[in-house]
Amino acid sequence: MAILKLFIWILVLAYNSSEGFPPDSITGSVYYTNNHAEMTRFAIRTAVGRFITDNNLYVVNDETDITSIVSYFFGDDSDGYEKFVEKQNEIVENVKNQQRSKEAHIHCNSEQIELAHNHIIKLRGQIKNIAESAEPNFLMIRQLIGKCIYTIQAFYSGTNWVEMNGDFVYTDFGVPNKTLMDIAGATLDTCKDCDNSGNNETSCKNNLLVNNILTSGYQTGQDVQPPYKTNGDFGQGKCGFGGKKDTENGYRTAIGGINKDRLDPKYSPHHHLHYQAFYAARNATVQFLIDTQRGILNEVNTDTFIQIFGLLKRHQASFGFVIDNTGSMGAIITQVKKACIDIMTNVLGTANAPSNYILVTFNDPVKQMHRLTTKNGLEMISALDNIVLEGGGDCPEYAMAGLQKAIELCKEKSTIFFYTDAPAKDEADNQTVIDAANEKTIDLRLFLKDSLCARRKKREIDGRSKRDAEQDAYSLVAEGTAGTIYRFNTAELGDTIRQISEELFPSATVTVDSFELKEDDDNSRDFPVDNMLNNVKITVIGAYSADDVDVASQFGSVITAENTSVLFESPNKVVVTILNPKPGIYSLIRERNNHWTINITAQTSVDFHYMITEQANDGQLYKVSGNPVVGRNYTLFVTVFNLPVSMKTSSLRLQTRNSTTNFRNLTLIAGEFDSTYFVSTTLTEDHYDVSIYGIDDKGTTWMRTSPYSISPVTIICKLTSMPDLYINTVGNITYILENKGPDNDTFVIDVTDDRDLVTGDTRFTRLINSNGFTEIAFQILGSSPNNTVTYTLTVRQDGLASIIWQESQTIYISPDIAPSCVVDQLIGKCDNVGITTCSGVTWNGQATISFASELSSISGSKGWSFETSSVQLSPIHINVSGDCCSPSVYLTVIDKKSNFVRCHFYLGDVNISTPLLQTSVRIRVL
Repeated sequence: MAILKLFIWILVLAYNSSEGFPPDSITGSVYYTNNHAEMTRFAIRTAVGRFITDNNLYVVNDETDITSIVSYFFGDDSDGYEKFVEKQNEIVENVKNQQRSKEAHIHCNSEQIELAHNHIIKLRGQIKNIAESAEPNFLMIRQLIGKCIYTIQAFYSGTNWVEMNGDFVYTDFGVPNKTLMDIAGATLDTCKDCDNSGNNETSCKNNLLVNNILTSGYQTGQDVQPPYKTNGDFGQGKCGFGGKKDTENGYRTAIGGINKDRLDPKYSPHHHLHYQAFYAARNATVQFLIDTQRGILNEVNTDTFIQIFGLLKRHQASFGFVIDNTGSMGAIITQVKKACIDIMTNVLGTANAPSNYILVTFNDPVKQMHRLTTKNGLEMISALDNIVLEGGGDCPEYAMAGLQKAIELCKEKSTIFFYTDAPAKDEADNQTVIDAANEKTIDLRLFLKDSLCARRKKREIDGRSKRDAEQDAYSLVAEGTAGTIYRFNTAELGDTIRQISEELFPSATVTVDSFELKEDDDNSRDFPVDNMLNNVKITVIGAYSADDVDVASQFGSVITAENTSVLFESPNKVVVTILNPKPGIYSLIRERNNHWTINITAQTSVDFHYMITEQANDGQLYKVSGNPVVGRNYTLFVTVFNLPVSMKTSSLRLQTRNSTTNFRNLTLIAGEFDSTYFVSTTLTEDHYDVSIYGIDDKGTTWMRTSPYSISPVTIICKLTSMPDLYINTVGNITYILENKGPDNDTFVIDVTDDRDLVTGDTRFTRLINSNGFTEIAFQILGSSPNNTVTYTLTVRQDGLASIIWQESQTIYISPDIAPSCVVDQLIGKCDNVGITTCSGVTWNGQATISFASELSSISGSKGWSFETSSVQLSPIHINVSGDCCSPSVYLTVIDKKSNFVRCHFYLGDVNISTPLLQTSVRIRVL
């Protein structure tokens, strides 16, 4: 039964671990230990519940549990609820990932409390800048929120705040314009010795020597350490982290420690305060998210908060399509028409179909042409399919005129989809569009080709790519209407439309099954229909007409039943819809042996997501970044939403392209809000479709299939360098590519971005031997009015078009250049110093500090301090000296915008054989 309690940390310790609560649930006698994931999920549900009630988005009674309000808010809109969970989990994963992050490691330990405070404030400033930009990147905002939350939560497990104040929240920590209470100085001992083994569970209960100032523990392996102690009988010193992982505990610190991470006394000397630390951290997370005075509601407005968490209410109104039909669209018009038709077929025939459809085209010289307004979805599909291109020559088109006409024809609270590859010729009319859209509360979805034709011409003239600094008309319209811009290439458009469809439609659409029937396959394929399914839709690509398709249940053919409609949409595509089908096993029957691709969807609240994890060398599991690798063993975690008690989940199906089917039994893990299962398997093929199976209380099989397949590869790409990017500076990004395939292969690597900010080489061709590797380096210019840049790196085998690996990363572009600190000179050596001589061996060094914004403080990791009010001009030079009892020290520089930098004075490791005593370091400004 022990495996039933397995929820292994999704974690890999890429750096010396930055301790805090466990990232996820743990096993054994202390499995009740609280963790970052649990408290974050609970805090998000609480904060979102309060937001919903405070903004009257849903009316609940006083007895409704605050964490349940989000479920009531979405009601039958299962797709909306899943999107919320997806965004919630993005934040949770970013919180957990911080525990293995070098960035978090710097800011959450060793009395660096002020630095942690400024770290959060800096991230909050970035959230605010992104939220106020013309094209806010909500994924980036969620990443930054996760970073803030981790540091906030780690504060309560690692400092002595809880020892002084119980489970009360330190309301000023991480809040702009707030000054922290005093923090212990370099020469102040904060703990006395206690039992670090955990055998005496109460030994460390009263080991703190301070009760009115803040301190935190120092741990083995972390970069900042206190000076050595030179007297083993001293019996006190700086507080340690403590526990079995603090292997050098007592050499530089008092024996024992104060961490409250776990309930295990062998790990956490202050295990008795674990629950108080947990409740304080959880409540502080709620404050950070929702407090009107101290929360991020001060950095983001109500509409942005709704977007961050996906709290979108949908309305049945109009769907408008506004499409550029000039000749320059020739390269993408087929994909655009397919994307629009996909939107139509996703909603057509469901209870969520809009009340009517509008089609408007625009170009130059024709400002706009109203092509069609209809309630008949099939008529709109035909009109979309029949769009022809005309005109062109110059680049800009009458885009604003097309938008104005569609807004005029649409009902209130409608959605308009807009497509172009050109800038607006009538950009001066953007405010007219903004006013009209806002008056009707129109949701604008603006699809812009990732390289507009004006920018193509500019590259031809200038020989390089550069985005104009001023905002274009589309950015102004999006900003003024809370609309959304999607910069796409043709390969990405299909996936983008699928994601948008899931967001927009007030439905619970799931994929029941998806498969191919090849020419020599059997002409019949069974699929299950359970009692939770409504409006089953069977889409067949490859059928010549409706006569080629039959659907049968145990009662015979249903193709002519009253509750079945056949939508013959276009040559090569047939859609069959069955309303309120009876449960049982159905058969899809092919009348001719032509190749079919079939997708079976339905309306239901029961759906699932999965996550792929891999075991690290330490035995722990971590989430796979990018594609898994062929031949390796992985553990899949499956979360099932809205599963009734009457429905059981039993197995997972992995279907390969050659029709090989692998079934794996699923093991249940008790989840806090939804049901979670796991299964381990080896991935040996290059493609898998993922489905889950189960049985309901009537004995009927139920099935769901993920729209996202698994594509194992033989190439591994590891990000090895990611810069902090500043305006008008260039950042270097590097990857290591490893070839895990059996053959030597040549690979082509392409780098693109959504702002035209990648400079220099963007294509690399590399021959990589089997089990060999190569490095890829490219540069990004920090120049954008939008605060973020997202680059995409794709890998193909030379001569092949298909992508075998792809990754996108978003970087924040800071308008504030952080200070820099460079060690210019370091004289001395402490490697061979003995115990009794460390205080007699001295060293000295010099550093140069440069800054663009006024400095707030200059301090040392051992308590150096310097008055910055007299510092006027950059750069300044700092002289530092000390002895070998302090052979590793940091100089920390913080400016008044909460940017900071550290430089390290490292003289080697003292030969440790007995505990050592603290000493001092001196600093002066030249």
